[in-house]
Amino acid sequence: MSPPEFVGLDNYIAIANDERAINSIIRTGYLILIGVVPTVLVSFLLAALVNTTFPGIRVVRTIYLLPLVISFVASAVLWRYLYDPRFGPINTILSWLGIDGPTWLQSTRWSMPAVAIVTVWLRFPLGMLLYLAALQSINPVLLEAAEIDGAGTWVKLRHIIWPNVRPITFLVTIVSLRGVLFDSFDVVKVMTNGGPIGSTDILINYIFDSAFGEQKLGYASALATALFVIVAAMAMLLSPPKALSGVRQ
Repeated sequence: MSPPEFVGLDNYIAIANDERAINSIIRTGYLILIGVVPTVLVSFLLAALVNTTFPGIRVVRTIYLLPLVISFVASAVLWRYLYDPRFGPINTILSWLGIDGPTWLQSTRWSMPAVAIVTVWLRFPLGMLLYLAALQSINPVLLEAAEIDGAGTWVKLRHIIWPNVRPITFLVTIVSLRGVLFDSFDVVKVMTNGGPIGSTDILINYIFDSAFGEQKLGYASALATALFVIVAAMAMLLSPPKALSGVRQ
């Protein structure tokens, strides 16, 4: 590589004229949309499901936590087999139901949803743990009083459980956002490498290719700064408003 040379804002200006950079930013936003929201919802619903007592509950909770102990690369290899259009279990099950499964990782339409499913599978256990801790901190007297008043499961979930765990949602969302933006790199590299036709070419994948493939470290640093701005903007957008402080007389 040549010695570093100060170029001012040239690298940032080049991003605006780089078709692949624009595409990777759009694909990253799409992955955030279909990856973060389902992760938060799945984490909350599964936490509510396992926040019960029955024989074997510890085994069930352990099974839910398995994605946390499996490496991202191993998970990507596993899901590549599951997505195989001819021999994969997913399309086999769909064929039993009379549904013609898509060519998941070879389709420009289905490749990004396939990646999003894997990222949700990898990230929901941590969110579930956070929600489970919040659920177990709820005063059981509130739930017992609701049951005495005839409240059903949905009413308790909406009016008692959700308001009490809502503050933890911000933390789960930020953790999920970080996982989707950064942990998805291994998944994309192994499963699609940005293809087909750039349909899964997320920003962090382009940063890696620019830095270590094309040896454009300055341009890759500018792209990394753009990714930081996206993360900071999302965190500020999702942050809860500050509560008004004061002492009532």
